[in-house]
Amino acid sequence: GDDIRLDVTAALAQRRFCNKVWNALRFTLAALGPHFVPHPPEEAAPRGPMGRWVLSRLARAAEDVGRRMEALEVHGAMAAVHHFWLRHFCDVYLVGGAVR
Repeated sequence: GDDIRLDVTAALAQRRFCNKVWNALRFTLAALGPHFVPHPPEEAAPRGPMGRWVLSRLARAAEDVGRRMEALEVHGAMAAVHHFWLRHFCDVYLVGGAVR
């Protein structure tokens, strides 16, 4: 039939993830200040070992996501995004004070 299966637990987990993204971005923008002007990507360089570390983890996550999307493994690609955002960016990079 036309029934749609809705996993309430999964929907709540995605809601919490979106909330985590929202809060991390608000925190980052507040830490950067209202007059922050980003450098062009080709001129941007990490300032210190923590910046290099998080960029290496981002590059690894981007490779994993690309590989999984090419294999049509959308669930695995989203898991890689979640893992980077929650475990590396939020739990280590932001908590470690790299943005401040």
